[in-house]
Amino acid sequence: MKLNGQKTWGEGVNVENLWQLIENNTIALVKCVPDTSDIKQVNQREFEFKIMVRMGPVSGTFNSRVKIESIDKASGKITMTLNSKGPGAVMNASIIATISQTGVSYDADVSLSGLLAAVGERLIRNYIDGKLNEFLNNMVRLAKTGQC
Repeated sequence: MKLNGQKTWGEGVNVENLWQLIENNTIALVKCVPDTSDIKQVNQREFEFKIMVRMGPVSGTFNSRVKIESIDKASGKITMTLNSKGPGAVMNASIIATISQTGVSYDADVSLSGLLAAVGERLIRNYIDGKLNEFLNNMVRLAKTGQC
C-alpha cells in the first residue's frame, strides 16, 4: 500500500533547529510518535519502542523498530524503515520524508500481514494518516517550542 502526504510548518518553525534535532537528538523526534512507550535507542539512528494500536479488530501493543537509513540535509531527504509486530499482525514500511523551509512531505510503501492485512485498506489508510498527522503536529510543536 502506498501512502503520501504533506504538512506545512506555519509560522514560528525554525527549520535549522529541526535539522539539529534530526542530526543530533533523534530520540526527541521518536518521543513525538503518538501512543509509544518504552523507547530505547539501539544506536545513533535506530530505536525500539512499543506502540499501542487500536484499529478495527486489531488492538494491542506492537513491538516496533525504526531505523533511519540516510539523512541528506542538502536535498532535505530522510529515508527510514519501520518494522512492527503485534498480536497476529506485522507491518513493515519504507518511508522517505522530505523537509523544506515550508513543510514536510512523505511517501511510504507499507506492507501488512496477519490481522492487519484482513482489515480494509480504507480503515488502515485512515488510521495511519491520522497517526502520521498527529506525529507531524507534534514535530511542528517540537520545532516551535522544544517539546512535543
